[in-house]
Amino acid sequence: MKQLKYNSSIMTSEQLKLAIIGSMNLEFAGGGEENAKDIAELFTRQGYDVTLFGAGIPRGYDGKIKEYNFNYIPSAFPFDIMASGTVLKVSNILSMGLIGIYTSKQIYEKIKGFDVYYFISPTIMFRTVGYRLIKEGKTVILGNHGTFFEVLDTLGTFSRAYSRILTKLIFHKFLKHNVNFFVHTQNKFQAQYYRKIKFNPEYIREIPYNNVKFSNYGCFNNDEFSVVYLGRLMESKGVDILLALEKISDVNLHIIGKGPYMDKLIKMKNNNTVIHGYVTSEEKVRLLAGSDVMIVPSINESLSISAIEGLASGLYLIVSLTSMGPRYIVRQDNIFGVAVPRNPRTFLKEINRIKEIKERNKTDYYREKILRKDIASKMFDADMVDSQLIQLFADAISKTNK
Repeated sequence: MKQLKYNSSIMTSEQLKLAIIGSMNLEFAGGGEENAKDIAELFTRQGYDVTLFGAGIPRGYDGKIKEYNFNYIPSAFPFDIMASGTVLKVSNILSMGLIGIYTSKQIYEKIKGFDVYYFISPTIMFRTVGYRLIKEGKTVILGNHGTFFEVLDTLGTFSRAYSRILTKLIFHKFLKHNVNFFVHTQNKFQAQYYRKIKFNPEYIREIPYNNVKFSNYGCFNNDEFSVVYLGRLMESKGVDILLALEKISDVNLHIIGKGPYMDKLIKMKNNNTVIHGYVTSEEKVRLLAGSDVMIVPSINESLSISAIEGLASGLYLIVSLTSMGPRYIVRQDNIFGVAVPRNPRTFLKEINRIKEIKERNKTDYYREKILRKDIASKMFDADMVDSQLIQLFADAISKTNK
């Protein structure tokens, strides 16, 4: 039986009810949704009684609702117009951050009665409902699987001003009244943001949470040089870079994923590009293991699970400078890769540089792939970050109990 120890007492985690709130419905299958699902599964294994509240899904993305080993309530807030499928689609899911602006009392009634609350990201719902729960003595943890400030702070003066307004709107009450709660950040930029707004550093935990078990991934000594992209084929993931590379590049490019840009990519692809669409986990692992470089051209991401999967396969990462999560990953060690401006020719220049390195000595290049995987496993392997998040929950519960 898993136990959590705090103060002078022992309390079994089976007695704890955990609510995970703030992701869209899991059928959307974005990064935030995958993290929410993985955290739900992790703490179900720890013995918690877990309920995940899905906030809705954009119209057109609806899929078959699966059964999980935790309680799952999709579209949990139908009374909030910001969570409706139409508004989520029209706003390009930006309305997610406004859920609860008029319906905080109804949301509270829907989610009350739990011991521990994990909010996926800082939003209006966290500001209104989370504050009330903390004042009631509940354990509340704020995740950062996607944040408004990572997006807005990179888009120019007006966007940065808007970011400051949102920061004051969401966090002013907590800071003014010295209300402490634990914050789970995914990267250094997020951690620095909370320190900048004078958040108590003792409550900030930087944990790059993911579900990538490095032992499940291979690393081949392949002959042909190959580049791979893994992710949803949508604008925010940097598909414009893929489209441009198809025009100007003659390297072998494997594109794994589906999305609204898939048809356009198929029409424009050259003889060196293979568009795989959705593949099984086994096929994904095989394709990654047989590649050399992974490109992550996203406009912005808080972490990038695909980049960590690339490292688990020994791949050199070329990521966008604008994307905080991937940039954070490559800056952990020089061997992991490089962050470059979001320009297709810059990406191609770096790809060709790595290609030349491999062509000079394939054996040394393979050894570097193995070394890259080994170093990254000590930082990002799922077992390691799982234990860190479990400890965070234990510490948060202990602080609340005191």
